[in-house]
Formats: sequence, C-alpha cells, structure tokens
Amino acid sequence: MRRDLGEVGKALRERLARAWLYARTIHAAQVVPQVRPAQLLEVARAARGQPLGPHLAATFYAQVHPDKEAIVEYAAHGVQRITWGALDAAINRLANALIARGVDGSATGRRVAVMLPNGSEHLIAHLAIGRVGATIVSIGSHLKAREIAHILGDAAPRVTVVHADALAAMTAARAEVGRAGAMIVVGDPPSDRPAELTAWPDALAAAPSARPVTARRERDAGAIVYTSGTTGAAKGALRTWRATGGEPIADLMLQLGVRADDRHLVVCPLYHSAAPGFAMMMMALGATLIVLNAFDAATAIDVIERERVTCTLMVPTMLRRLAELPGGLELGRRTASLRWVMSAAAPLPTETARQFMHRFGPVLWNFYGATETGLVTLAGPDDHTARPGTIGRALRGAEIRLVDDAGRAVPDGTPGELYVRSAMQIAGYHKAAAATEAAMRDGWFSVGDLGRRDADGYYYLVARKHDLVISGGVNIYPREIEDVLHAHPAIADAAVIGVPDPAWGESLRAFVVVRPGQAVTEAEVIAYCRAQLADYKRPRRVTFVAELPRNPTGKILKQALRERP
Repeated sequence: MRRDLGEVGKALRERLARAWLYARTIHAAQVVPQVRPAQLLEVARAARGQPLGPHLAATFYAQVHPDKEAIVEYAAHGVQRITWGALDAAINRLANALIARGVDGSATGRRVAVMLPNGSEHLIAHLAIGRVGATIVSIGSHLKAREIAHILGDAAPRVTVVHADALAAMTAARAEVGRAGAMIVVGDPPSDRPAELTAWPDALAAAPSARPVTARRERDAGAIVYTSGTTGAAKGALRTWRATGGEPIADLMLQLGVRADDRHLVVCPLYHSAAPGFAMMMMALGATLIVLNAFDAATAIDVIERERVTCTLMVPTMLRRLAELPGGLELGRRTASLRWVMSAAAPLPTETARQFMHRFGPVLWNFYGATETGLVTLAGPDDHTARPGTIGRALRGAEIRLVDDAGRAVPDGTPGELYVRSAMQIAGYHKAAAATEAAMRDGWFSVGDLGRRDADGYYYLVARKHDLVISGGVNIYPREIEDVLHAHPAIADAAVIGVPDPAWGESLRAFVVVRPGQAVTEAEVIAYCRAQLADYKRPRRVTFVAELPRNPTGKILKQALRERP
C-alpha cells in the first residue's frame, strides 16, 4: 500500500510539474491577448466534439483576432496574405469538400494523400484533414511515379490532393497500383480532366464554409510521413495527434523564447516532418507564417528584411548558402529582426555553424530528432562555440539511452546506439510490424544513429550505424573526418564513406566539393587529414565532385556515393 501511495504521489507531482511548464510556456509566449468571455465561449462551442489537432488553433484565432495575418505566401505569381478568419473558412471548405468525397475518419475513409510544394494550400490541406479527423499521407513533391506508387499501395488513401505539376506522375502511379478515388488539383489542371478530378478553387467554392460535422473518427488520426528512404524503400511513420509530446515542445519553446507575435519563415519542405511541426507550433501561438514556395538564399534575405522575419527553420545546406552570400556584415544588418534560426534534418557541421554566426550573429540553434522520435535534444548558440559538434542536452520529456550491440549502457565518452523514449514517439511504421520491432528495444526507439555523451550531459552524433566504417578491426566514424574536411578553407562540402579494401576490409574514400575560386589537390587533402587525425582515419582516396547528392531535407545520399566507380 505504501509503495502504491508513493507511485500515486510521484504521478501527481509529475502532472503538476507538466501543468506548471505549460502555464509558463503560454505566459512567456504571450499567447492570450485580452479575450472577451463571449469569444472564449464561442471557441469552446466550436471546439466541442471536434477532433484533436492544430486546426483548433485556427478556430481560436479566427475568433480572437480574425484580421491578423496567419499566412503570407511568396509565390511566382505574387504575394498572398491570408488572415486567420479567411484561413479558418478555407479549412472548413476543404474539410467539407473532403467529406463530400468520402473522407470521414473511419477505417475505410481515414487517409488523404497530399503531394504539394510549399504554399498556403499545403497548410490548409494539413489542417483540413485534421478537422475531418482523418490522416494526412505526405508525399514528397519531387517523387517519381514508381516512388509514389509505393506510397499509394502502402497507405491506400481515399482522396488525393496534388499539384498540377505532379499530376502526370500521380496519374501514372495510381494506374500502376490500381488506385482510384477523387483528386483535387492545385494549379492549372488539364482542360480535358476526368470526372474524378476537381480544381482546388472549384472544390472550395462548391463546399460550405460552415464548420464540418464529423460523425465518425478514429483514435489514430494524425499523419503518415514517409521516411527519406536513403537506405531502401520509404517506410510510413505513423504519428497520432495524441502523441504531440507537450513537454519537449514546451521546453524548446521556453528556451527559444517563442512568442505569439513571431513571424516565422517556412523554407524547408512541408511534406517532411520538421517543417510542418514547427509551422504548427508557431500557428498554435497565433504567430504569422511567411512561406516561400522554393528556397533561394538571396530571396530569403530579401524576404526576411521585408517581412521582419523573427525566426526560421533551415537545413545546414541552406545555412551554408546564406553564409556564403556576398555582402559582408551588411547581411547581418538586413536580417537584424531574426531572434532564432533552427538547424535541423541533417548533421550541422561545426564550420557551417561558425560561418553562419559570424555573418548573422549568435542566433543559431540546433535540435536533434527524427520523424520517428520527434524532438530529442537542443543546443543553443553558446554551445556551438563551447562544445563544437554538440547536438545539445535532452529536452524535458525525452529520455535517451546509449547502448552497445548487446543492449548494455555505454559509459560517457564511448559511442553507442542512440535510443529514445518520449511522448512524441511514433506509433510505429504503417503496415510494417517487422520494421517497427527491429527499431524498438523494450519500448525505446532507434533510427540507427550512433552518439556519445560527455560528462556534462551534452550529446554528440558520430555516425549512422550503417555508415560506420571498420578498417583493420577498428571502428571509424565518418562524421569526425567530415568535420575536419569542412574546416579546410578550400572545401565547401564533404562526405566520407567506407569502400572495400583487400588488406584492411574497408578504407576511407572522401568526396569533396571545392569552393568557387579555390583549388586543392587530392594529395593536399590527404596530407591535411593526416596532420589532424590518426593515420588510419585519413582518406585513402579523394574524389572531387560539383555537388554532393542530397535528398530534399539535406541528408547526404551515401548509398549513391557508394555506387559511384
């Protein structure tokens, strides 16, 4: 009995601590302005019986400040500004259009495929699907018919929302897997379109703007995000709205100083997981999203200056391109509105962090996480200087284990496979029980990253498990060599892989991108590494390339490098 009471007391203290964390976060973010009781009553009435999800924020802010900008979209055809009131109405219209096409959150109508580039339509679709109580199936806007067919066959969506530029690939993929169902097309659809295809404006115009009635919903409504597929066929990571991970998000928001008056620049792809995650976090506060359809470094600087952007999420490749722009310290003055820039989706090279903060000031943060695990660690601007290469400390609510191949905990300073347990963890891979089981260990999840922890509790990534190189029986972590190469003044980008070696089992091969106007030879690169690393860590071969193959989220496609002669 005494132990039971102790467990109850512990659980109560944890709940109170979480409540206090959330209260502090809301207060610090200045979320709630002067709200009239009548507005709160209307919001409560509107939310009653609605599915969980970020779409509820649009309902709230449409009541509290309907004329405030929710989305500012920079597209080829011009700038579009959408208020919270207009956004909520568009969400309702699309939700009703989906319901009319058989999407109802039930077992047979719970999934909607979305294949769109960045834009307001992508955000509206994301929120409308949640309002119906269905599941969004994100499809990369760059994928080809074969890759799309794999996702359609795996997820079996009821309706598809697709951009006209991808319509041919989508149509071919649907034919390959025998999928039918309605399609809503953004952009200019063909004039001879079939009956199941409706243009986006027509679909919204024909649907009512009243809040939809969602008669049936499944508890697992949320999102299926397909992994990058750098080592094989993409797997669908299923995340429910109940797995929002309040503690890690609140901790991150407090550390960043996120505010309701922020203006957040969206440049990373919304079909992935980090970009929509941060977009939904900012929208939950009532902040304004500034959306670029495609990333261009010079354009991003112009938009940051014009829109007084306060924060953004970028991948390291984008940060490097910004840091390499001409303009000297003038760039820092033009972007003085920035309070924080988050790096994500791929390892942040120390040299990239140094160059970026030299140009733009101490605003750069870095988080570690994955589609499967959500937010795990966070490193701030001072950490990049004091602890080069760190991914920071664990966020509140995210537990980390580093273990060897036998599952035993490794001591500080020793690399081990990084396992995570948190409320943001996915439910599993869709229709892939074996893959889910292979990634799990006693309730902890691993995506195959190898890391180490120092005595102060800061974590560092050393490699992906499948990228580990074993040469002469010694483990070599390519990230260490890559960090050295990135610090070379003539090298803009670099990647290191293991290649078969008859004497050593494997040896190192480096792929190097040289900075414009610079020159360096293979012998010079090898000598540079030998001067800073143990001899067995130096590359035995250096290949110069114009650019490294990367997926749209910035991860280097090392399998493509391994296939090169």
